[in-house]
Amino acid sequence: MLNLNRAWKSTTTKATPLPDVWKDLKDKQIRFRRGQVCMVAAAPNAGKSMFALVYAIKADVPTLFFSADTDISTVMMRTAAHISGHNQTLVEENLTKNSKYYDDKFNTVKNIQWVFDSSPSLDDIELEIKAYIELYGIPPELIVIDNLMNVAAESDNEWAGLRAIMVELHDMARQTEACVIVLHHVSEQSEYGSTTEPPHRRAIHGKISQLPSLILTLGYEPIQNYLRVAAVKNRFGKHSADGKDYISLFVNYGSCQIYDSDSYGRMVRRDAVLGVG
Repeated sequence: MLNLNRAWKSTTTKATPLPDVWKDLKDKQIRFRRGQVCMVAAAPNAGKSMFALVYAIKADVPTLFFSADTDISTVMMRTAAHISGHNQTLVEENLTKNSKYYDDKFNTVKNIQWVFDSSPSLDDIELEIKAYIELYGIPPELIVIDNLMNVAAESDNEWAGLRAIMVELHDMARQTEACVIVLHHVSEQSEYGSTTEPPHRRAIHGKISQLPSLILTLGYEPIQNYLRVAAVKNRFGKHSADGKDYISLFVNYGSCQIYDSDSYGRMVRRDAVLGVG
């Protein structure tokens, strides 16, 4: 038993933020923090996997990325597109002609180690983290789980299984002092509105919003190429459970770019609308 002053001095997990990648998110007090479980939830094809990939690349911290929902080829093409600025169609053509075309680009992404098991168990995840520590002498600062639904549950009850997994991931964040970003689905029921708008917190599949310190929901508006990001839960800043208080990042999914709504971001958005890049 400790008083708060002694507990604070003894802990090494002080929820310090990871590097900010988008100023628009930082201005909204949306920051991924060490020792915390964070969730990014969206409907299928809204961009949550690409959002996590771009964040992991640009944050440039030691990262262990469990890409259970996205296969190697897709991750490779998205990574090459993001780093080179090429459209994924061009990336695929270049790789078909020369499988080593982007090797120098891939070599610049040295901060991320990948696990492509399509259905890892919690034991598998723990073993990979231990292997990472054995290899590098330190735990990763960022752990990405893509996707929560792909993690093998020990319970036959889907909701109970999801909640048990979240409890273990919460403990994992505390023990490793890593930020654990969990990607997850939302309900596609019409009552939760259009997929172009960030969904309400109650739309999160399995009703598992209790443990994450930060929950972001995403909506993709394809006409204007906006990626709308709402904090529907945020223990360290403002949030709006209904997802109505969101910020709009500019996105070009063709070349896997996500930018702030500044002048450069507007240029990227214009190119995306015109089909350039």
